[in-house]
Amino acid sequence: MKQTFLQSCATAVILLMLPFTANAQNSKNQNKTAQTVKDQTIDTLAVQGFDKVIKDFNTAVNTQDKSKSRDYKILAKEYNGFYAKYDALPERIKKYYREEKGLDFSGMYYNLACYNARVGNMQVALAAIDSVAKYGTESYSWAMKDEDLASLRGEKKFKDAMSVLREKTDYQHILQQSASYAPDSVKFHFTYANPDDSNLVRVRMKFNLDSIAGNGDEISKIEKLMYWVHNTIRHDGQHGNPSPYNAIDMMESCKKSGNGLNCRGLAMLLNECYLAMGFKSRYVTCFPKVYINDCHVINSVYSNTLHKWIWMDPTFAAFMMDEDFNLLSIEEVRDRFKDGRTVRLNDDANWNGRKESQEAYFNYMSKNLYHIECISHTGFNTETYIKGHQYTPEEYAQHIYMDLCPQNYKSNRTGSNEKETTDCVRFWENPYK
Repeated sequence: MKQTFLQSCATAVILLMLPFTANAQNSKNQNKTAQTVKDQTIDTLAVQGFDKVIKDFNTAVNTQDKSKSRDYKILAKEYNGFYAKYDALPERIKKYYREEKGLDFSGMYYNLACYNARVGNMQVALAAIDSVAKYGTESYSWAMKDEDLASLRGEKKFKDAMSVLREKTDYQHILQQSASYAPDSVKFHFTYANPDDSNLVRVRMKFNLDSIAGNGDEISKIEKLMYWVHNTIRHDGQHGNPSPYNAIDMMESCKKSGNGLNCRGLAMLLNECYLAMGFKSRYVTCFPKVYINDCHVINSVYSNTLHKWIWMDPTFAAFMMDEDFNLLSIEEVRDRFKDGRTVRLNDDANWNGRKESQEAYFNYMSKNLYHIECISHTGFNTETYIKGHQYTPEEYAQHIYMDLCPQNYKSNRTGSNEKETTDCVRFWENPYK
């Protein structure tokens, strides 16, 4: 702010009254500024230097990855050298690369363990696998069968690290350890927009959904609508979903930008298509026990033919079945994962055209079925909030997020519009009651 003449004079008087204090403070400020500039210069040089280290390291590792036979001695040397240079950085620079640059240190430690185990550097490998366990994001099931780590499996330190990692990434085990659901008195109720809603009529006409759904039976229509969304808009986790969050606007935005939608956007779009065609449907956020950086959103649509909710995932064009190829609900899949009973994935499940393996998808969804969340009302433009709009109590009640949790678990989702319940019967009750 520019000073007025009077403010300048007042400041001058104070400085004349306290010349020593002012001079001392100015000196401190100057020293502090000089130190800050010096630190920034050092930091810039350190970052530039380590950026080159990363580039050289990536070049060396990629060269080995492309070769017909990997040289584990070279790989171990490269990883050891890279880690030593990282470890020598000042803590604030390490924090910058961890938090700002997003380097995958969990993966780095895992490969550090693998390649050192391959060449017999047991102590380095065991120290690295201990760091893998502390990060807790690598796959326990893969670590237990990875041939690169075979020489470590008899070591107590490896077993201890795997015990820690299991509690973080053995998702079927974590699900099996979860408590059961139980009736409670928490008040909640799910509602659904009717297909004659003017905006849903627009969705139906805009996308010619009757033609897409076809003239088959109910299940055929449900599946065809899911496949259409999957094939029309690619999954895109790199860009946020465009607002307003409704099927028409999101579809138009994707056409203009060339971007896709993330799993939530795809599920919200499909949900409006289901509602427009007269199906009761929700988009369901599936959470892990401990949220790190990922969850998944799918659809649950009610089938009057089967008298139950069924699983539809537009991101992977996926649905789940039992051993007799009967469609399953989210609740049924979760129970079967817990009990170790058979679950089947449709053969044409894929991610952006790349075939999705049943093992990978089951592991991913085992992680993301610890607790689940649905908004209390689904309709057109459900999650588009209008700035400055004064929401009525009725409108507010339609934007309560209900979280279905096992007993004795708190999701720590404590917003004013969030509630938790352990009552799966009411959570998944027949929407036509």
